[in-house]
Formats: sequence, structure tokens, C-alpha cells
Amino acid sequence: MSTHANINQLPDDILIRILWHSNRPNPSKSDSDALWHTVSPTPNYIRADLSVRKLIPTDEKTPISTPPGFADAALSLFIASVCPRWRRLVQRHVSTLLVRENRVVPLQALTHAVSCLPNLTHLHLCDGSVETLDDAFLAHLASSCPKLTILHVGSGIAPVDNDYNGREDDHPITEAGLDHFFRQCTQLQQLSLFCLHEDISRPASFFQLADLHTLALTDASALEAPDLLNLSSLTTLTIASQEITCEQIGRLVRLTRLSNLSISDQTCLYPDDDHSAALAISTIARLPCLKSLEFLLMFCSEASCTTLEQLHITDTHQLDRLPDDIGALLPCLRELTLSSCEPLARLPRNFSSLSCLESLTISKCDHFSRLPEKIGSLPALKRLVLEKLPLSDLPDSLCELSSLESLFLIGCPEIHHLPAGFSRLTGLRTLSLMHLPVLTLPEGIGGLKSLHTFLLKENYGQLLPASFSQLTSLVQVELDACIIGALPEGMQQMSHLLELHIGACPNITEIPESFSRLPGLQVLTVNDCTGLSSVPRRLDSLTKLKRLELTGCRQLTELPEILPPSLEILHLGCYNQVSKLPRTLFLPSLTSLRLISVGVEQQGEESDLSLPHLNCLELVLADDAEELPFPLASLSQLRTLGIWSAGKLKQLPGNIGLVLRQLRKLQIHHAHELAELPASISELRNLTSMEILEAPKLSTLPDAISALSRLCKLNLTHCPALKLLPASLTQLSCLYDLSIQFASICWLPADFANLKRLRRLSVHGSPGIRGMYGLTIHG
Repeated sequence: MSTHANINQLPDDILIRILWHSNRPNPSKSDSDALWHTVSPTPNYIRADLSVRKLIPTDEKTPISTPPGFADAALSLFIASVCPRWRRLVQRHVSTLLVRENRVVPLQALTHAVSCLPNLTHLHLCDGSVETLDDAFLAHLASSCPKLTILHVGSGIAPVDNDYNGREDDHPITEAGLDHFFRQCTQLQQLSLFCLHEDISRPASFFQLADLHTLALTDASALEAPDLLNLSSLTTLTIASQEITCEQIGRLVRLTRLSNLSISDQTCLYPDDDHSAALAISTIARLPCLKSLEFLLMFCSEASCTTLEQLHITDTHQLDRLPDDIGALLPCLRELTLSSCEPLARLPRNFSSLSCLESLTISKCDHFSRLPEKIGSLPALKRLVLEKLPLSDLPDSLCELSSLESLFLIGCPEIHHLPAGFSRLTGLRTLSLMHLPVLTLPEGIGGLKSLHTFLLKENYGQLLPASFSQLTSLVQVELDACIIGALPEGMQQMSHLLELHIGACPNITEIPESFSRLPGLQVLTVNDCTGLSSVPRRLDSLTKLKRLELTGCRQLTELPEILPPSLEILHLGCYNQVSKLPRTLFLPSLTSLRLISVGVEQQGEESDLSLPHLNCLELVLADDAEELPFPLASLSQLRTLGIWSAGKLKQLPGNIGLVLRQLRKLQIHHAHELAELPASISELRNLTSMEILEAPKLSTLPDAISALSRLCKLNLTHCPALKLLPASLTQLSCLYDLSIQFASICWLPADFANLKRLRRLSVHGSPGIRGMYGLTIHG
């Protein structure tokens, strides 16, 4: 059976986007040649792997800012020449074309693609994705895609044709070609052409793009054009030039709506004289809408920028200091970020003159070893982030930051202690101490009466101060990867505590009984505390508790006997120790239950379980479990059932389809002994998704599977004994996604084309399937 015959059996409406690729990592030449020949006379189109998305995710650092969210898909370029009916679907639905990085798509293939896309509005060619661009392609793009509004062409794309002979003056993208393109595409709103040669001038038509609001330039010569004023809608400008001058920057004053400016520091040249610097900075100062700036040249001048509120300086090897009169330069600055500024060693002494500064972030500055003594004089500072700095201590004046609400100390391993007067930060609401192995918390930490959130991660101190329990305003506490030996007594005083997270603290051996008397606690998670052996027997006094996680505590042999009826989410599991839930379990509000190697006490024929609203059950079975830990009969409202690590599970309950009539999703993973599905599975009339992974003995599916009239997704992966799909499979009228991977199936059912709603077909690792080996179809 030929590949064409199989593909053409599929109905017109199942394919909008297609990805075709070989299943084997390194297919032999004969295999690949046979595959490409049966599919298309142009095999390079297939190997190109051109990706298509309706929307491209937004990336704030990308010059082209595009709408958030996307429908993930891909398009093999043989659509244009092989299947005209698919071409009609693409023409109607695809509006965004993305060519991934380093795919090296032939220009002819790309030209074919855009000719299929009259509704194209976004074209995004990532770095190194296309072998060449020329005037002919731009002309074809302009005529084929009249709705194009966003164009991004990355670097690493050679603007040369196939006859390029290496002459420096030979550039197939010419000024005339650009002029024709811009005259045709007057509706462009976002533009970046990083592939253009620096000698190519911008034509006059470029400055007539009245709707252009986002622009990325690889050279600054366009700033010298007298028509720059015509780009009146421009709000965002990125300049990545190796020869930008201060005079060119000075011309930005004509862009009166410019609010976001980014000038690549590693390529920006410092001025040769103070006059040039003053010219550049005076320009920035006169931009009436400027709010965000990524640029450091302004620190070479005495001029001020009275409107600037945000300044971000990152990845620079040039900035070794900030000006002493920074407060006069930036009187309205509210947010300052200094990241990866390698030479920067300190802040200026009068840094406190930034009277409006509310947020300060200093990160990954390898030589920054000390904060200024007067940092406590910043009257408006609310947020301070110090990350991965060689700081050895913090100045005492830090405690004078009366407005400070959030303090983040991250990855400063030489800091041994916090300032002595730390408790004077009475307005502090968030304290995050991460990757500070030798830090000792001050005894007076209990004086932080406004503290709402406390995070301590990777700390080797063995005790929390006794005053910790006096933090009565705490709402959230997280202790992660700490070696503290015990939790402080008296935590029941924390009447506002809503969330308590304890993870990977190996020296904690018990959860004190006082924890069961936290009146407002809503979330309690204790995970991977390998030394924990005791928890409170009763938790029913936690009347507001909604989420409880108690997993990975390998020394724990007994779980709480009485749980609060307010629980909505419950995760329990002790792995090596066989723990059991109590025989009577009354949790009327529980909606999600996850059990890891946990059973239920059997004191009679059946356990008394009352879980009337449970809709999600996830079971990770013990190594020797041959059946489920409790019957399913009482779970009539269950919507999702996941059974994992079912190594010795030989069969599902025979009545599963009779008792779980509301089930929507069924997952079975690692069921090494499961040979068949029960006949009652056909009674799961509301099932929409079924996934069976790694069931090596599963040899057949029941014929009655056709009764699953709402099944949309079926995934059968690593089921090598499965040799035949039932013919009734083609009666699944709602099937949308079918995945058959690493099975022994040789033929798809004869009436496969009856699957009218199929949108995705994935067949991998099943070399016996005739004519469809290694096929993934996205519809």
C-alpha cells in the first residue's frame, strides 16, 4: 500500500497543519529515499520541517512582541505541490508562520509556503532558519501576503543568492528591493530585519510606514535620515549596532512617542568626548514619553532624564560605576535593575538621593562586594533583591528602610548574619532567604510584626529562633532543604497562618501536636522529610484545612487517623513503608486524592469510604500490589482515574464501567501484567480520554470500544503485544487524537477514513504499519 493511498483516504477536514518525519533516528538511505519518493517529488521540502503556529508566544526580550498563546502545530512544505485540498484549509486558517532556529529551509521552499498563505499576518524567521533571502522573495511575500503586519528576520541568515561569488559588494537584498517591499506593505506594525547588510540604506518608503510602532535596527544610519519624524507611531525601538555614535542617538529626539528604548550595551561604543555624551543624554532627557530604558551611556554625562521611571542595565562589561549625582540625573526613577554588570563593584555614596526609587535589583555582579552605608536613607524603597553577589555582610543602615516591604537575599553564600537591628523593619511583609548556607537568623526576628511571607531554602542552621513563633501575622511559611532539627513550639499562636510548606528537611523527626491547633491553616504540605517518623494522630481540629500533602517521608509508618472533613485535596504516600488509611474515611468535600503506596485498612468485607464529591483519583501502587487499594463502587462522581506503577496489577475491576459512569479520563501507566481491559469498559459512555502506557502484555482492545461515543483521545504507547486494532475503532465518531507508538500493529482498520473528526494521528515505532511508518498528522 502506498503512502499516498493511505493519506488520501483521510477526509478533507482533518488536516490544517502537518508534520512528517522519519521515526528512526538515523534511517538508512534506502528507507528514507522510499519514504520521500512516495510522498513528494521535492524531498527537501519535507526535511525542512517548517513550523506553523496561529500565534507566537510573547517574549519581552524579542524586538517583535507578538500576541500571547499559540496553537502548536507544524507544516510540511510539500502541501503546496502535493495536495491542493489541504492547501485550501491552510489558506483559510493559518495566519502565522514560524520557522524554527537552525532548520535551514531552502528559499524556494519558503516561497512555496508563503504562496499558500494569503491570510498570513505574522512571519517569524528565527536565527539561522533560512539559507538565503533576496529581492525576489520580498516581492513575492508582498504580493502573496497583503495582510502582513509583523515581520521578523533573525540573524545568521545570509542575504545572498545561490550565485553569490563572495564579492563584498554583492547583496541580493538591495535598497530597490526594500523600497518595493515597503511600498507594498504599508500596513506593517512590527519590523526587525537583522539579516540586512550594514551597507544597505533604508529607502524613503521605509519612513512612510505610518503604523509602525515596534522597530529593531541592526545599524543606526536610519537615525540620521531626515524623514525619521514620519515614523510618528513608533513606541518601541531596539538598536543592535556595532558602530552607533552619540550623534546618532541624539537624533532620537524626533521620536516623540518613544516610550521603550533598548540599545545593546556590548556593541554600543562609548563617546570620545563629553560633548557627544551630553548630546546623547540631552536627547533622552527630552523624550516626553520615555518610561523604560536599557542603556548605560547616560551615566557618562551630567544631563538628567526627568521622565524616566524604569532603568534596566544587563550583561555589560563596561559599567564599573554609577555617577555620584545619579539622583539629579534620574529624579523620577522608580525601578533600577543592575544584572550581570561584571565590573560594577559598588553603588555611589549618595545613592540615597534617588528619592523616588521603589525597587532595586542587583544580580550576578561578580565584583559587587558591599552596599553603601547610607542605603537606609532611601525613603521610598519597597523592594530589594540581592542575588548571587559576593557580599559578606549587610550594613546596619539597612534596618532604617522604613518603607521596605519585600527583601530577597538569594545565593550570597558569604552572608553569615542579618543586621542586629533587623527587627526594626516593621513594615517588612515578605522575607525570602535562599541558598544562604551559613546564615544565622537573629533572635529578634519575632519583632517583624508585619511579616506575611517567610521563605527559607538551603540553609544549614540547625534551629529557628524561639521568637519565630511570635510572628503572628505570618500567612505563608516555606522551609525547603534546611537542616533545622525541630520546628518551634508555640506556632499555634500564628492565628493568620494559611499555608505551611515543609520540604526536604531531613532532621525534622516530628510534627508537633501544636500544629493541629492552627485555627486558620488551609494548606499543609510535608514532603521528602526522610527523618520524619511522627505526625499528630488527629487533624480534625484543623477545620479550615483544604489541602494536605504528606509524601516521601520514608520513616513514617502511621498516617493521621482522623482527617478534617474540610479537605479538598489530599496527597498521601510513604513509599517504603506500607501505610494505610483508616477504614472509615469521611471526607465530604474532597475532590482530588493521590495515594502513593497507601492502602486502606480492611476490617470487614469492605471499607467504609465516603467520598461523595471525589472527581480525581491518582493511585501509585505499591510494588507488590495486585489490585486496587479499595473498591471503586463508592466513587460515583469520579471524573479522572490515574493508575501508575501498576507492575503486578493483572486486571482492572470488572465493574469499572458500571460504577464509574461519570469518568472522563482514564490513565494506566506501567501495567506490566495487564493483559486485557474488562468488557464493562464499554459502559464508560462519558469517557473522553484513555491513555495506556507501558503495558507489554496488552494484546487486544475490546470490540465494544465503539460504544465510547465521546472518546476524543486514545493513546496506546509501548504495548508491543498489541497487534491488531478492532474494526469497531472506526465507529468512534468523536475521536480527535489517535496515538499508536511502539506497538506491533501492521494494519489500520479498513474503514479508517470514517474517523471524520480526527485531527491528529501519530504512528511511531511500529515499522510494520504499511505505508504510514513514522507519521504524525496534526489537524
